[in-house]
Amino acid sequence: MNHPVFGEITFNHGWDGKATITLWGRQYNIVYTAAAYFKKDGITAEQERAFTAFQSDKVARLAQVETLLQRYISGADPKEPTSGRARLTPRSLLFERDGGYALLLDDADNPDNGLAVRLHPDERVMTQDEYL
Repeated sequence: MNHPVFGEITFNHGWDGKATITLWGRQYNIVYTAAAYFKKDGITAEQERAFTAFQSDKVARLAQVETLLQRYISGADPKEPTSGRARLTPRSLLFERDGGYALLLDDADNPDNGLAVRLHPDERVMTQDEYL
């Protein structure tokens, strides 16, 4: 389906699309998902607003992700991205039904439970188990 805000998406336990983001100077292919239990649920106005807000300020939001992750990982200077780049791989950007959203990352130090960087309604890092 070609959605007016999310673009080309398909339904698979939520509405999924593909995107490329840049973290630590490196490009990653990710999936973005508008959460939905059933296809008939569609996409909420809150999800549309959140996606639009993210897209319009994408560079700054991803810079904030880098800062939050670096602080979470080691408390190190966020301008030194070495440990995050080596340890973490972004996989998906999940937009919840209420407009909250987070970037989900695989964590080489904890392959069974990656990290989530929640960007809205507040900003914080947590395990994926805590977020999901």
